[in-house]
Amino acid sequence: MRTNKSLMLILAVVAGFAITSCVQDDSFTVPKSLGNDENEGLTKLLGKIESGQVQLQTIAEVKNNFVPYEATQIISEIAVKGYVSSSDETGNFYKEFFIQDNPTNPTSTLKIVLNQGDTYNQFNIGREVYIYLKDLYIGETNTGDDVITIGGKFDTSDNDILAMTANQIPDHLFRSATTETLVPKELSLSQITEAHIGMFVKLLDVQFPIGLAGHSYVDPTDDFDSQRPIESCGDSASFILESSSFASFKNIILPTHGKGTISGIINKTYNGYNLVINLNSTDDVVMDGNRCDP
Repeated sequence: MRTNKSLMLILAVVAGFAITSCVQDDSFTVPKSLGNDENEGLTKLLGKIESGQVQLQTIAEVKNNFVPYEATQIISEIAVKGYVSSSDETGNFYKEFFIQDNPTNPTSTLKIVLNQGDTYNQFNIGREVYIYLKDLYIGETNTGDDVITIGGKFDTSDNDILAMTANQIPDHLFRSATTETLVPKELSLSQITEAHIGMFVKLLDVQFPIGLAGHSYVDPTDDFDSQRPIESCGDSASFILESSSFASFKNIILPTHGKGTISGIINKTYNGYNLVINLNSTDDVVMDGNRCDP
């Protein structure tokens, strides 16, 4: 009887370890260093870049392939390197992320769309990524919105760029073992332009209107996105904070008690008409000064 109980206990412990191992294997936690299996594709790509078989271009050079209102297939042997600027950890982005050309003082960006959720586990903020671009497409996910995007396919009816498929990702998208600390580009509201789309920026000397006191980041009656106005304390400029109704912070109350800074990603509304800022996290909203109301 005791032998059976001991055997059952041992089996339970072994099963527990097995379950834990399975969970760890299936998770996409960011490793401190990348193993040989994951690095095989990157090693091969870097070898081709070094030998001259593949040309490593800047983001700005890659964007020269962009043709407005068209989905253009990239047929050249080229690749691009960038640093992830956005995160879907809070659900405010979905199956997409932006890369910028430098961790500090960025000058150019690209949007990447892929059929993969929870990309923050693999492509975390600041992660250095390489993209092998041959046979991928460059264009816009919403034709005419001017958000230049890399994807794996396109919609033949309207030329919208579609996501890289799960089968395309391993052959085209690679992360290195490097993660840099991004320094947000500091801007006043009046300085924001379309050139900042996709960049991690910090809006200076801003506040939410006092009329939003008690309101949450997302209007509970909205199906998809909510827009909240931002005021400048330095001039009469205003801007829009847009948040997804699927964001984990949707019910958090807006900090209207003071003024300060808001860091996030400059983007466009779904219809492409207006510039907005999207948060990676509400930790990037810091209202530590006195309000500037008259």
